Amino acid sequence: MIAIIAVLVALLLPAVQQAREAARRSQCKNNLKQFGLAFHNYHDLYRVFPFASSYSDAGDASDNNLRASEKSCWFKSILPFIDQAALYAKMGNKSAYSTSTNPDGTRNCDLVNGLYLPVATCPSNPLSRTGKPVSLSHTAFAYIPDNAAGDPLRVQEAMYQLSGGPMLNDGGAGDCNGASFCRKGNKSTDGGDGWVFPHKFPNLTRGMGARGVSKIRVSDVTDGTSNTLLIGETKPHYNYYGALWAFNIPTSLFHLKINSNYLAQNIRNNDDSWGNGTGHGSYHTGGAHFVLVDGSVRFIGDNIDYRTYCNLGDRMDGETLGEF
Repeated sequence: MIAIIAVLVALLLPAVQQAREAARRSQCKNNLKQFGLAFHNYHDLYRVFPFASSYSDAGDASDNNLRASEKSCWFKSILPFIDQAALYAKMGNKSAYSTSTNPDGTRNCDLVNGLYLPVATCPSNPLSRTGKPVSLSHTAFAYIPDNAAGDPLRVQEAMYQLSGGPMLNDGGAGDCNGASFCRKGNKSTDGGDGWVFPHKFPNLTRGMGARGVSKIRVSDVTDGTSNTLLIGETKPHYNYYGALWAFNIPTSLFHLKINSNYLAQNIRNNDDSWGNGTGHGSYHTGGAHFVLVDGSVRFIGDNIDYRTYCNLGDRMDGETLGEF
């Protein structure tokens, strides 16, 4: 009798696990749907999508005011549109990592320390809610303070990230080995399609956001809103640039395939490599969820043709897409 029960339990457990994962996938898809609605509500109000970041590389005098200002990011911009208007009001016109005292006596760096928002959390991720230590001791975050006790801030990971598209970057060849379809741009003439100074080259950011201020409207998505990626899942752990509030490299890059082996290497080795940590991926089997610019949510498989995937990240390449 006991043996029969054991066999029945063994048969039942996989079905239970599959049902739980199906529920988690459904919740993840709903999270992304909320992000898509937030972006469109923002666009309806301001006639432009949120810029990815107010970060700028050091450069000539015309960039000094942007670099010296409070750094902000796209996630902070959409807070009022994901039922977080009160948090947005508290933060004021400051970055999430600001040490300045707000009118109510709070500091933004303390507000985000240990804060977890379910809408920004994929429930299938076994590392969700672990946070990531973000400290002044790390050069990647030279602008970020420790908390009042002198400990590193622990901030939520960016499990969903804005599509940066196939832009030229200095993170290495990755999966594409420098192929032109996945790393477009010329840093000496156009800011690397948004990698260096996107505010100087507003028409050259290939994706929906860049490492700096950009002004992208629906009308700028000339490939069509149903053919262009807006936001997708990521595996941000062990990547110091993968924080939800990050202003430097606040977008995904396409030199890595979906669920690339480089992402696995980053996680397996506890490696702090932004070049190996800024591609899309998920803890769902076989692919990842994405929001298209039209607001629809699609699950795109790992086996998608790589060129098609990169073209989906490019809002204006004019190329005909295959099935995806």
